[in-house]
Amino acid sequence: MFPPRHDTRPLLRDIARDRLRTEIMGGSLEPGERLDDQELATRLGCSRTPVREALADLAHLGLVELRPNRYTRVAVPAQEDVVPALQALGLLFGGVVRITVPRLGERSRSAVFRRLGVLLDCLEAPSWQPAADAATPIYRTFIDECRNPMVTAALRGSLDGLVFRLRHRDLQSALPWPDIRNSLIALRVAVDVRDGRLAERATWSAHLLPDPAGPDPDRDDDAGCGRV
Repeated sequence: MFPPRHDTRPLLRDIARDRLRTEIMGGSLEPGERLDDQELATRLGCSRTPVREALADLAHLGLVELRPNRYTRVAVPAQEDVVPALQALGLLFGGVVRITVPRLGERSRSAVFRRLGVLLDCLEAPSWQPAADAATPIYRTFIDECRNPMVTAALRGSLDGLVFRLRHRDLQSALPWPDIRNSLIALRVAVDVRDGRLAERATWSAHLLPDPAGPDPDRDDDAGCGRV
């Protein structure tokens, strides 16, 4: 997250950072690809200084690896970061989902419901890209619907870096997909009926976190909201 500026005109640093972030998240700049600041400056139509500043910003987000006097490259997601990144997303968005779902406008509610269906379909794909492309708009919808500007800024600053860490080539074997799928189904139901509490529990379960409400004392077989 970067400090706000009073000058609303975009800086070359910001333009370069946003262009490069879009290319990294979109896959046109692939993990491990070397980044030459002079080549990038020529392509982006600016000097090397804003490009270097943009790369430093992206390194702070975890999208770029900087090794002085060695190389600058697009970061390579590590398998050991997959579960922690997923859990971090759950911690960040769980509470937001709980307070936002009951007050979603009809258009936003329908969009989230539809996008969750698309995400469920994409879980059957053999690579991470379709699922990542389908999940990110869901997170962004909740960011857009959050009415707390400080929370919104924190979520926007963290989202891309965490989602990027999920793009490990062996993602299919790194996560318990049947459990995640069940939790996403529960989340879709919660969105449909505007149940914020159920939505929070489903979000935590989908992100491999324990039930925030704790075990149900009336049920010995309670395994969280992810079992539907």
